[in-house]
Amino acid sequence: MFRQRPPRGTTLLLSSGVVTFLTSRRSTSAVRVRGRGFTLLEIMVVVALVAVLGSMSLSAYEALTSRANFSSVLGNLVSSLAQTRMEAAGRGVDTAFVVDTRNNRWWGVEAPSGWSVAGFDPNNPGTVIVRATFPAGSGKAVFGPPDGYGKTLPSPLARVPIIPSQNPAFPYCSFCDPATGMGGIVFHPNGSATFSGATVSSGLVGQQFTVYGPNDGRTVLIAVTGRSGWVEVVE
Repeated sequence: MFRQRPPRGTTLLLSSGVVTFLTSRRSTSAVRVRGRGFTLLEIMVVVALVAVLGSMSLSAYEALTSRANFSSVLGNLVSSLAQTRMEAAGRGVDTAFVVDTRNNRWWGVEAPSGWSVAGFDPNNPGTVIVRATFPAGSGKAVFGPPDGYGKTLPSPLARVPIIPSQNPAFPYCSFCDPATGMGGIVFHPNGSATFSGATVSSGLVGQQFTVYGPNDGRTVLIAVTGRSGWVEVVE
């Protein structure tokens, strides 16, 4: 007996002994999947980024990193100074911000009656509010440079001693004791500030110290006014 083979893609229906072939209309062609590629604009952006990164030398990258680290160190110092100032009003007692320019460190401490930087002991600083030391390596900072900021400030800070004719104790720390390289800024609860260390002239607006980044040559001056204890950062 001859048996007809159903064509591929058909369905058999059996009804009353009759076999019917139903041919499927479904296409047997392969399904083509289209993947999304990169646009010309995307390729151009990638090429531009590679070119920019390739043009940055290692030294340029290190300079950028060093500058960012120095800014972080400077921010920590200024924050410590501001906190010491605020604690005078908050605690109702004098506080002192002490800088040690020879060992590149600082403290914020309570300053009881009669306190002076001459009697300050780094190993026994008293009631400490903050303390820190400048880091080495990338972002290294020191008190300096030897010539300080190098120019006078505009009004109202023009009388802050900076240049030699204004007789600062050091160009980079106008109130520091020449014998020890240490100085103290004493904040009072009424908001004013006085200075301990070198003998300073009366009638001055305030005093200053500078911070130097040897890796990138940045010099930043921090001035403190006497009448209001205001802190001004100048670069």
